[in-house]
Amino acid sequence: MAKRLRLAVLLSGGGTTLQNLLDHIADGRLSAEVAVVVSSRADAYGLERARRAGVAAVTVARKSHS
Repeated sequence: MAKRLRLAVLLSGGGTTLQNLLDHIADGRLSAEVAVVVSSRADAYGLERARRAGVAAVTVARKSHS
């Protein structure tokens, strides 16, 4: 059995790409797992998508790392 890829997803908005990845994983089109989601915005809806999927989600303020 092939080893599944572990993915980290970066987002700053709605998380539609995250949702697409989660959907492809769920239906077997992608052999991977989303291990963590990182956002530059605490209010990004993509963080809620991650939480609903049981994926660890964190916010990193852009200005703290400039």
